[in-house]
Amino acid sequence: MENKNDQRKQIEEKLIAKATKDETFRANLLSSPRETLETELGISIPDAINVKVLEEDKNSFYLVIPPVINPETEDELSEAELEMVSGGYDGGTPEHTMIASCRLSSCIN
Repeated sequence: MENKNDQRKQIEEKLIAKATKDETFRANLLSSPRETLETELGISIPDAINVKVLEEDKNSFYLVIPPVINPETEDELSEAELEMVSGGYDGGTPEHTMIASCRLSSCIN
């Protein structure tokens, strides 16, 4: 089984590839990132999760670093995360599996 970072990377690559080829998808990601990701991935993102999509230009470079996780609470899920996974696995797509198996805040930035 792949680890969470590999799953996240695959999903990010898929989204970036689609945004590179599909101008409508790209525009939707920039104008309505939450709704576009929910539609594309077939998930519901809790309101407690901030969703941001940034577009680099030739004079910019963005580096996204993950949050610092306290090892004492690393295995505990927030209320929003518990709500996200409370329905259990439904046999959905790999994206569903990835979202259900990792902390959303570290999977989608």
